[in-house]
Amino acid sequence: MDVLDLWLLEVAMELPTPLHMLVEPNPHVALNMPDDPRFSREELCERLSLLAERGLIRIHELPDGLEELYSPEEISRAIDARKPRSFFGYELTPEGGAAWERLARPDWGRYVNAGQEPTADDAPNAWVIEAASLETAEEELRFHEQLGDENQPVHESKRVEELVPWQVTYWKTLPRGYRLHYITVPRPRDVQRTMSVPARPPWYTRAWL
Repeated sequence: MDVLDLWLLEVAMELPTPLHMLVEPNPHVALNMPDDPRFSREELCERLSLLAERGLIRIHELPDGLEELYSPEEISRAIDARKPRSFFGYELTPEGGAAWERLARPDWGRYVNAGQEPTADDAPNAWVIEAASLETAEEELRFHEQLGDENQPVHESKRVEELVPWQVTYWKTLPRGYRLHYITVPRPRDVQRTMSVPARPPWYTRAWL
């Protein structure tokens, strides 16, 4: 595998990825990545085709299209085939996830999935954290509290749910995990506090860098 192969596996490591985001002027910005290898559209389509032929990724219409694409020509056409609520994308297969794990050596015990929680009434103050241990989830809650954004966590609102098994990502499952629910109340944004929060060490190795 070369740099572009590794990058493409990492891009789709947590969520299926729309193809059109890969051809943005700055793909890493669109994908919230630290950087990207420079590549042409032709190189991109050829590499996606090879990864699909090897069974490491699945390219299809998102979210659940059954027809899979393999040739560079099909993939190139699919990049432009955007509809209002449907577009083509790719995701890791179990084999692709295993290949990424061998290279990136992730520490799933440190992985955290955190963000606002969808609710029936679209309440903006509901949040959720998922992690392999309750200690890691609590640590993430403390991080949110120190962040200095407009949302102050209310510790008394905490509610813990044990997940057996835990569906970590769409391709990765662990025997157990925890989901911590909580609400927030508004607070003034503290820009200095936000800027002073130290960067957290990565939980996996970026093998393509």
